[in-house]
Amino acid sequence: MIEEKLVKLKKYTLLLVEDDKELLNKLQIILEIFFKEVLTAMNGEEALNTYTNKKVDMVIADYNMPIMSGYELFKKIRKINSIIPLVIISSYSDKEKLMNSIPLYLTQYLIKPIEYSTLTQTLISMVERIDDSSEEISKISDSLFYDNINKVIQNDGIAIELSKSEINTIELLLRNKNKIVSIAEIELNLNTVDNMSSQAIKSLFYRLRKKLGKDTILNIPSFGYILKTIE
Repeated sequence: MIEEKLVKLKKYTLLLVEDDKELLNKLQIILEIFFKEVLTAMNGEEALNTYTNKKVDMVIADYNMPIMSGYELFKKIRKINSIIPLVIISSYSDKEKLMNSIPLYLTQYLIKPIEYSTLTQTLISMVERIDDSSEEISKISDSLFYDNINKVIQNDGIAIELSKSEINTIELLLRNKNKIVSIAEIELNLNTVDNMSSQAIKSLFYRLRKKLGKDTILNIPSFGYILKTIE
């Protein structure tokens, strides 16, 4: 199973961003074993230019870099693409900074020095993220589905239209199905699309719970929300 998932990487192009040239070269040699192509950049600005002009399926980037950090790079990428797997590299001392990256839906983060076993497990997580996002239909319950192509909810075969913010929120919840999504994460996720107040977010969830059912989206007071789905 593990080998099958790693073989899938041969279909994809990875963008590797690291300002330490020695580490960049070392990782590139390893990652070229797995990927169809590994593109490289030494800062976020260069990486963003590569991402904009070439087909990139996954990105691994260092958190701290000159000109543009990995964090700022991923913020810009997320405004363009909400599902591409992103992995950030950091030193152990930067764990607090990594908390800022939660709303960017990181597939994983890598702590330096990077162990081979950790790297391969991260690559598997990236493949799984792509597999999950490629599903045309996401099942929520026996009668409730989310159509990832047309961006609508299907309830007993009836299409329920969603606003841009509702789509953004449903997709966030589906990426974290059956897990608590914090209020802070929801706010930051929405603020990449609409600069919404806390009251506006509450109103958004009120509308969503009317459309999906209050037992489908559970409110955990002072913590966040859970989308309950049937696997």
